Amino acid sequence: MRTAARTPTKDTLQGNRAINVATDRFLTDVALAPIGNLKRNRLIDHAMGTLSGACEQCFQALEAARPIVNIRLGEKRC
Repeated sequence: MRTAARTPTKDTLQGNRAINVATDRFLTDVALAPIGNLKRNRLIDHAMGTLSGACEQCFQALEAARPIVNIRLGEKRC
Protein backbone atom coordinates (compact mmCIF):
# COMPACT_ATOMS: atom_id res chain seq x y z
CA MET A 1 0.00 0.00 0.00
CA ARG A 2 2.86 2.37 0.71
CA THR A 3 4.29 1.91 -2.76
CA ALA A 4 0.87 2.48 -4.32
CA ALA A 5 0.29 5.58 -2.19
CA ARG A 6 3.59 7.07 -3.38
CA THR A 7 2.63 6.88 -7.06
CA PRO A 8 1.39 10.19 -8.46
CA THR A 9 -2.33 10.69 -8.90
CA LYS A 10 -4.21 13.23 -10.99
CA ASP A 11 -7.31 13.05 -8.83
CA THR A 12 -7.08 12.51 -5.06
CA LEU A 13 -10.81 11.74 -4.90
CA GLN A 14 -10.46 8.53 -6.92
CA GLY A 15 -6.74 7.83 -6.55
CA ASN A 16 -5.11 5.69 -9.21
CA ARG A 17 -5.27 2.05 -10.27
CA ALA A 18 -2.39 0.96 -8.00
CA ILE A 19 -4.03 2.49 -4.92
CA ASN A 20 -7.42 1.01 -5.77
CA VAL A 21 -6.01 -2.49 -6.31
CA ALA A 22 -3.93 -2.35 -3.13
CA THR A 23 -6.90 -1.15 -1.06
CA ASP A 24 -9.19 -3.82 -2.48
CA ARG A 25 -6.62 -6.54 -1.79
CA PHE A 26 -6.05 -5.25 1.74
CA LEU A 27 -9.77 -5.16 2.54
CA THR A 28 -10.23 -8.71 1.25
CA ASP A 29 -7.24 -10.01 3.19
CA VAL A 30 -8.18 -8.30 6.45
CA ALA A 31 -11.80 -9.52 6.18
CA LEU A 32 -10.69 -13.13 5.71
CA ALA A 33 -7.86 -13.10 8.25
CA PRO A 34 -8.43 -15.20 11.39
CA ILE A 35 -7.84 -12.27 13.76
CA GLY A 36 -9.90 -10.51 16.37
CA ASN A 37 -11.79 -7.28 15.83
CA LEU A 38 -9.36 -5.14 17.82
CA LYS A 39 -6.43 -6.29 15.72
CA ARG A 40 -8.48 -5.87 12.52
CA ASN A 41 -9.38 -2.32 13.57
CA ARG A 42 -5.72 -1.50 14.28
CA LEU A 43 -4.58 -2.83 10.90
CA ILE A 44 -7.21 -0.69 9.19
CA ASP A 45 -5.97 2.32 11.20
CA HIS A 46 -2.45 1.79 9.85
CA ALA A 47 -3.75 1.40 6.29
CA MET A 48 -5.75 4.62 6.63
CA GLY A 49 -2.62 6.44 7.75
CA THR A 50 -0.76 5.11 4.73
CA LEU A 51 -3.41 6.30 2.28
CA SER A 52 -4.07 9.64 3.91
CA GLY A 53 -4.31 12.25 1.16
CA ALA A 54 -3.79 9.79 -1.70
CA CYS A 55 -7.36 8.54 -2.31
CA GLU A 56 -10.42 9.87 -0.51
CA GLN A 57 -12.72 7.07 -1.66
CA CYS A 58 -10.26 4.40 -0.53
CA PHE A 59 -10.00 6.16 2.82
CA GLN A 60 -13.80 6.06 3.15
CA ALA A 61 -13.90 2.38 2.18
CA LEU A 62 -11.39 1.60 4.92
CA GLU A 63 -13.40 3.65 7.41
CA ALA A 64 -16.56 1.72 6.50
CA ALA A 65 -14.79 -1.62 7.00
CA ARG A 66 -13.83 -0.91 10.61
CA PRO A 67 -15.54 -3.34 13.05
CA ILE A 68 -16.48 -0.64 15.59
CA VAL A 69 -19.98 -1.99 16.29
CA ASN A 70 -18.69 -5.52 16.87
CA ILE A 71 -16.02 -4.23 19.23
CA ARG A 72 -18.53 -2.18 21.20
CA LEU A 73 -21.10 -4.97 21.50
CA GLY A 74 -18.49 -7.58 22.34
CA GLU A 75 -19.01 -9.84 19.36
CA LYS A 76 -15.88 -11.88 18.72
CA ARG A 77 -14.76 -13.01 15.29
CA CYS A 78 -11.93 -15.48 15.34
